[in-house]
Amino acid sequence: LRIDMPANHFGLHSDQRPALLIAGGIGITPIMSMAQALAARGADFNLHYAGRSRMEMPFRDRLERHMGDRLRVYSSTDGERIDIAAMLAAAPDDVMIYVCGPTRLITAVTDTAKELGIARERVRLELFA
Repeated sequence: LRIDMPANHFGLHSDQRPALLIAGGIGITPIMSMAQALAARGADFNLHYAGRSRMEMPFRDRLERHMGDRLRVYSSTDGERIDIAAMLAAAPDDVMIYVCGPTRLITAVTDTAKELGIARERVRLELFA
């Protein structure tokens, strides 16, 4: 049996560039770890977390306690949606963007980033297979 070592294709940058973290539903799992790592090193970041309802969003209460104004929560049952175009347009020119969640969210972020001329290398994503 031949196998390769595990590889991380969704790694967090190690320099001081700011980060924009975008999670949809269970996509919060890797994004939450990134937020904790960025907070621990004092990095500048914002976390946008979308879900069906606040009650169904894993870790929401914990994130609200620990992330303060760095966190923005969107509940579709409350009619809230992430304005991806506005969010990406307002982001710093050197921001690193991380997105994990449903394919529709990932596609919206990557397509919008491309339309805005954001370099592909600055957008990292995680797809559940």
